[in-house]
Amino acid sequence: MNSNSSGTSSLYKFQVEEDPTKRPKSVVDVGCGIGGSSRYIASKFGAKCQGITLSPVQAQRANALAAAQGLSDKASFQVTDALEQPFPDGQFDLVWSMESGEHMPDKAKFVNELARVTAPGGTIIIVTWCHRDLAPTEESLQPWEKELLNKICDSFYLPAWCSTAEYVKLLQSLSLQDIKAEDWSQYVAPFWPAVIRSALTWKGLTSLLRSGKLDNSCGS
Repeated sequence: MNSNSSGTSSLYKFQVEEDPTKRPKSVVDVGCGIGGSSRYIASKFGAKCQGITLSPVQAQRANALAAAQGLSDKASFQVTDALEQPFPDGQFDLVWSMESGEHMPDKAKFVNELARVTAPGGTIIIVTWCHRDLAPTEESLQPWEKELLNKICDSFYLPAWCSTAEYVKLLQSLSLQDIKAEDWSQYVAPFWPAVIRSALTWKGLTSLLRSGKLDNSCGS
């Protein structure tokens, strides 16, 4: 099971497996990469999934993997801007965004698009990189924190970050209901050294090239 599948399973274990009536039927995977989340959701729950990415390399690879796994009728992928999605309002009962929000230059427009394409009573799940929430007495992050974030943004071609609290405010501004947030940093942090080590090997670099991860346009 790849990392996308593991994350999908963890997020859905309680909500779906404990309540079959909440199984998704139509899904958009925003910033789908090579389609791991979509393929898992399609095979696990029988949902019809549409993945979108800015990278033609990722879309091509995702469609090839779906075909190889016999999922072409349930999971398809296309090149699309997440901030200008071509779908009609209220099309999907699950809007899924796994580590793509950090690539979005306009967080408000990003959240608005997610909400726009969500069907009434549907679910939006956003898993994204955020900086820490500010304390009530703080107006901004500490200078050393800003410097560190700038280095990360430069390395990964990322726009400015926002906090979890800021995401929550954006969602609240759209009058969405049952908004929940959780910090998974302690669970994710132990994997980063291994990710960095594997990426710096020749095999890791060539795999990133094939998947489109080294394309500056990836992730959306």
